[in-house]
Amino acid sequence: MLRMNKLMLLKRRNSLETYAISLLVMDAELFENLIVLSSLSFLTSLITGAIGMGGGLILLASLPNFLPAQAIIPLHGAIQLSSNLSRWLFEIKKTCIKPLFYYFIGSLIGSYGGFVLIDEINLAYMPIILSVFILMILWTPIYEIIKRIPGRYFSLGIFQTAIALYVGATGPLSTSILYKDKYSRDNVIVTNAAINTLVNIAKIIVYSTIGFVFYDYLTLIIIMSVLAVLGSFVGARLRGLIDEKVGALVIKVLVTLLCLKNLMSYFSG
Repeated sequence: MLRMNKLMLLKRRNSLETYAISLLVMDAELFENLIVLSSLSFLTSLITGAIGMGGGLILLASLPNFLPAQAIIPLHGAIQLSSNLSRWLFEIKKTCIKPLFYYFIGSLIGSYGGFVLIDEINLAYMPIILSVFILMILWTPIYEIIKRIPGRYFSLGIFQTAIALYVGATGPLSTSILYKDKYSRDNVIVTNAAINTLVNIAKIIVYSTIGFVFYDYLTLIIIMSVLAVLGSFVGARLRGLIDEKVGALVIKVLVTLLCLKNLMSYFSG
């Protein structure tokens, strides 16, 4: 009987040790993921702050490796809110007020429309449609037609805010139109930050309404948001070291490459 009790205690101790080791391994993995995600948040925010765009798409492309599918777009919106809002507030005087005002009015309609249709839209074609449209704006005469559309930033607010609820990072769309409107690099970057701040707020409101619990990821959101703000600050300082014409060319080329990557991923998948 005594031997049996000793065996039972030994087995229990071994099982507790195994459980403790598994907890340590799990905690180590979580800590490693947190470090990687925080670093990505800083670097991608820095990239957008310095060059004008690309950071949000890079972060969005990375998140599936760390987060469940249903959490990717709402958490991307929450984290990018701090990145875009800080980038805008750091240089708010460089905002193009008129495009932003019309975009804001359109975004109210777009967020409501996107919310109403969130269960009805086939998302499979969204990335390809968005990428083709951006490439046409940048490289074809179609912009000569778009710029004649009355209230094009109002229309952009409706369209971009609605589809951002489904495809995540749509910043290149507003970047391409601001760029083609001949605004300066700083105007494009700051105004686009303001525009995407509105988009991110819409995402948080809509996904909270349909039941996503942001509180479950609060620690991750806070840490990544702080690093995103720091990235925006550093990126804004680095931007001055880049020639404006070179910066504009980099924006155009980077947007093009990201769109081509989306198309290649779509057709190869």
